[in-house]
Amino acid sequence: MFISQNLFGMHKVIVTILLSLLFSFTGTAQRSYITREGAVSFFSSTPLEDIKAENNRVQAVLDNSTGEINVRMRIEDFQFPRALMQKHFNEKFMESHIYPEAGFSGFIEDFDTFSDDQIPDQVTARGKLTIHGVTREVRISGKLEKIGPHYVCNAVFPVRVGDHDIRIPRIFTRNIAEVVEVTVNLRLAPVN
Repeated sequence: MFISQNLFGMHKVIVTILLSLLFSFTGTAQRSYITREGAVSFFSSTPLEDIKAENNRVQAVLDNSTGEINVRMRIEDFQFPRALMQKHFNEKFMESHIYPEAGFSGFIEDFDTFSDDQIPDQVTARGKLTIHGVTREVRISGKLEKIGPHYVCNAVFPVRVGDHDIRIPRIFTRNIAEVVEVTVNLRLAPVN
């Protein structure tokens, strides 16, 4: 009888440990929000030509316990209105065969002070922006909202092409702006 009571007590301990592990993994998973279909576009405007391209296959992860955010995209996924623009972008400017990805890794400032229904109108993400193999420290202002189970992030910010060693061939210098406007739209869903 003593042995069966001991086994029953041990069984309760094992079940308790397993349930604790299960809930701790579940809690961790619910803190991550992701998308594989985020959108990043850029716009270059000069007196000769406006150029716009969009990438709708952007991947992003937000940890809602820390405010850490990571965004990654393949350069070749940017789509242009004309095939020749896309070819020049990948071969001559971005050299996507050498630098296939761009991204941002950082934190949303003061994220730990927000609640889902009390997010400020403007938030700032601070971190490292990598484009064309060059990483720069940046601060990006934007909007963050909690809509139902999703976090929605929107930002518009300038990027100076020269800051990322993107060389514009002389023949194109009047067609491409030195500073392009980048727009980010992410709808991040909780990881189940």
